[in-house]
Amino acid sequence: MTRTGAGWFAGALALGIAAAGISRAAPEKGPVFTILKGDEPIGADTYEITNSGDTTMVHVETHTDVRVLVISYHFKHSRTETWRGGELQSFVSDTNDDGDIHHVEIRREGAGFVATSDGKKQELPPTAIPFTLWNHDVIAKPLLFDVTTMELLKVGIENRGTETLTVGGHPVSVQHFKMTGDEHWDLWYGPDPAPLKTAFTRMGYPIIFLRQ
Repeated sequence: MTRTGAGWFAGALALGIAAAGISRAAPEKGPVFTILKGDEPIGADTYEITNSGDTTMVHVETHTDVRVLVISYHFKHSRTETWRGGELQSFVSDTNDDGDIHHVEIRREGAGFVATSDGKKQELPPTAIPFTLWNHDVIAKPLLFDVTTMELLKVGIENRGTETLTVGGHPVSVQHFKMTGDEHWDLWYGPDPAPLKTAFTRMGYPIIFLRQ
């Protein structure tokens, strides 16, 4: 990370870990999603989770490469989220959205956040959380923010009830949730915090995140 703001983030994180006496734990493999356009694999969304006491650090790498006739689209995204006691402490993301570059930095100060998007200071309500698929809270919080631009997303969640989803050739009982508002997603959850499947539409095409 080459931006000026990256310095305070790395330093503050190191000091916070040292002050709290937190040992560096080895990261664990988190959920991995294959991204599909219809039935065609176009990328992956990969999570790496490190737990140290009440602190959780999540690193995410996402990429897609799509070709439709003579048109191609490329997306690459990387972010690190730090949570303590279930509360977001810091967030840094870098995104190349087919040539549009975005950088977001957030850190908690007191009861609120200090936040910048593409170098500009932004207001971020202290109750907002990132729209991130490892965290089951996204279906309980009405105010999310986009992980690439920090745009606020006001959403509503409807519980569509229990369904059966085939995973790895086996039927699994899942809970189906419908997200509406600034985002329109279907999410299917099994027994753990990350969904087994999500589906939405972009540019007229069905996009599916399917848990490996």
